[in-house]
Amino acid sequence: MLVVLLSWIYISILCTLAGIGILSFAKNIRYSWIHYIVAGIVAITVYVEFFSIFAKIGCFAHIILLTGALSIGYLKRQEIRTLWSKYSPVLCSWEGFFYICFIIFIAFFTSRGEFHTDTNIYHAAAIRLYEEYGLIKGAGNLQLHYAYNSSYLAFASIFSLNWLFGRSLHTTTGFMEIIMCLYAFRGLKDFKRHEDHVADMMKVGILFYALVNTTRIMSPATDYAAMFVVLFVIAEWCDNLHEKENETIFALLSLAAVYVTTIKFSACLLVLIAIYPAVCLIKKKKWKEIAGYVLCGCVILVPFLIRNYFISGWLLYPFDGIDIFQAEWKVPRQYMLVDANQIKVWGRCLYDVEKTDWPLSKWFPIWWSHQARYERMFLGGTALAAVLQFVIVLKRIIKKQELRLHMAVLHLAVWGNLILWFFMAPFIRYGLAFLFAVIMIAAGEYLNEKKSGFYSILTGGFVFCIFVSVSPYWDQYITDAGVFVKHSLTDPYYILQKDYDVCEMDNYEINGNTVYYSVEGEINNYHVYPATCYGWMLERSTLIGDDIKDGFMAK
Repeated sequence: MLVVLLSWIYISILCTLAGIGILSFAKNIRYSWIHYIVAGIVAITVYVEFFSIFAKIGCFAHIILLTGALSIGYLKRQEIRTLWSKYSPVLCSWEGFFYICFIIFIAFFTSRGEFHTDTNIYHAAAIRLYEEYGLIKGAGNLQLHYAYNSSYLAFASIFSLNWLFGRSLHTTTGFMEIIMCLYAFRGLKDFKRHEDHVADMMKVGILFYALVNTTRIMSPATDYAAMFVVLFVIAEWCDNLHEKENETIFALLSLAAVYVTTIKFSACLLVLIAIYPAVCLIKKKKWKEIAGYVLCGCVILVPFLIRNYFISGWLLYPFDGIDIFQAEWKVPRQYMLVDANQIKVWGRCLYDVEKTDWPLSKWFPIWWSHQARYERMFLGGTALAAVLQFVIVLKRIIKKQELRLHMAVLHLAVWGNLILWFFMAPFIRYGLAFLFAVIMIAAGEYLNEKKSGFYSILTGGFVFCIFVSVSPYWDQYITDAGVFVKHSLTDPYYILQKDYDVCEMDNYEINGNTVYYSVEGEINNYHVYPATCYGWMLERSTLIGDDIKDGFMAK
């Protein structure tokens, strides 16, 4: 726990300094601490992705990052003093005491527990590849999961600090959770005085999402990071309706949506929110600003696409609709299509790629039957929330009230992602932030409405039914957290964090190079490299040259 807390202090300092440096280019805007930290997370991630194309993420990469951050700290020391004077009094208050207790509480969970299944399959091993090589051409041939190329693993790798401690820290997801929860707590403090409660309810959604993931928060899981950023973007979007600088804020949030795309490509339609600031800026003919935001979006996206090319030979893996490269390390189309179909059928609970083309009427009953009772009720609550939102909008149309364009664009992005999620791979965890958004936005709109007569009874009934439907979901995870605490109190992780799991590995020689593979099934091992879960994938691949650095290609 102690190392986790020290790690978070260090990460928060570097992210804040990086964020101050980045946001200094968009002046005359009132930024809060969360804006600086999120901007810093994005900036550091992009830096690591670019750096990894040329070299490994080790001591030298970290020294450059630290030097840059300290330089920003010196150049922007007056802004930092202003920021410190604004927030430091909170530390000496009861509010600050609550925050400190909460941070310690989450540090307990981040120091121990079980790893996310995918962390043992490829998250941890992919981070090791960052640390030892930066990237390996054709790594997707070694294990297809490496080709998923989530940018979040780049962020996790720079703060792993294996080169310093001789063991990997995996504290970044816990860091994401505490900053998002502190943002939510801080925003909810003045709930009664807020005229608009949509953002308030989205912040409640952040807290609920944190509850769902608490027992596995030590995993550098790409799902968790993506959903936290999605919830933050939506909450901030709703929170800035009345801001005078809303064009700039909305444009910056659109850039954060581009960042989400690089974490989890299945959340890519969140970028539809960019329609709103684009319309506003075009109307005012702010062409320089438009060019600047487009350039920033490209800077965020380009290293992700370059890494895709080197790791898999495809621009977007596992999507074969864009086939423009013929690299020798390219993952063969037939392998990629099997992988894409596996994602789809596993999400539909079919577990057989021969059933990929089953129609909705055939696979939906099977998928539904595999959901736990509390998950079915949660999905039912989401459907009721969608109906409630429709009723609220219909009432506004009948009464000829103004419909807010920025909220219409947000609904388009949320529902676009939900449709994509449902038909591509409907694991609930893949779309959980968007499901929460439907419920929380509807609840916030209900609180905003003036209600009387039958309309009050109708909408109140919907809210009651939604509350009843989602209650088992919260209860499930509250119970899990309680049991976890009870069973984990005596675990010896109050100083050091639990290390990555170890599994039995065998090795295979390719051109005199040792490559490892698991003999225990679908589990990888951070502690040896390069490694794969699947010996059969190794058997169908070979090295391009005489060294691992030359990359892998299919036989």
